[in-house]
Amino acid sequence: MRIELAGRNPFRRRELRADFHGDTGNLVLDARGLQWVSPLELAAIVTLGTVADARGREVRLLVPHDPKIASYLVRMNVVELLKPFAEIDGSVPSQERRNHSDKLLEVAEVTPTNIDDVCDRLGLLVTERLGPEAGRAAFDSLAELLNNATTHGYSKTGAFTAAQLYSGTLSRTPGFEFAVCDSGDGIQKVLSSTTNQDLEGPAALELALNGGVRRAEGRGHGLPNLWRQAIRGGKGGELMLRSGDAVATAKLRSEPTSIYSRVAEPVDGTWAWLRVRVP
Repeated sequence: MRIELAGRNPFRRRELRADFHGDTGNLVLDARGLQWVSPLELAAIVTLGTVADARGREVRLLVPHDPKIASYLVRMNVVELLKPFAEIDGSVPSQERRNHSDKLLEVAEVTPTNIDDVCDRLGLLVTERLGPEAGRAAFDSLAELLNNATTHGYSKTGAFTAAQLYSGTLSRTPGFEFAVCDSGDGIQKVLSSTTNQDLEGPAALELALNGGVRRAEGRGHGLPNLWRQAIRGGKGGELMLRSGDAVATAKLRSEPTSIYSRVAEPVDGTWAWLRVRVP
């Protein structure tokens, strides 16, 4: 099983050029052609490797040819988290680790026992960029996404998250990006069970984004209020959910908000990516 990671932000594309559900074969994460990565790619690479290892498959990471991208994978803990079980093929630059806790949340496993600590770090990040009021609203959204990954999205292989603030020096779009990837049941299975309907993947994601279903424990409100909180005081952004065989994107701007959902290359669990632009 080979997954080609090339160009910019490959995991935001509909087609991933990969076979995620093959019963045999090892996993090759071919990142040689990567040109730009966001927290989504970082968290997803570690998630995919961890799941493959748990299934008894050998894992191999082909390091990016671009030394800056390779260095970033090191800086954001991707190589460190894969090393215990994966073959790292290529030149991995050494670097002096500096404290950038005000700008980065390196890839980290999030579990029911450490979620509060992870949320505290995220709170510091978004408050630094958005200010106390808007930062708190954004933090509430991120915490809910993490809660989802550690409740109905929880599995024995865990979930992984990452975040980064962007100054806008290179991209000209200052703001922050956040991602969390789990390998749990996935939105389609959870909402089909909750609503007693046989929902298809795109329909399940639209239901989650448009309002979802309130479950007995008080969660399950859907995500509209969460992303509205996230962009309070900002200039808009984007929320992407990838789960099962579907992917959905919500453009975060003033009402009405467009939601685009479609069939996509299947993945285990749910991947959530949130980008918020700020003035």
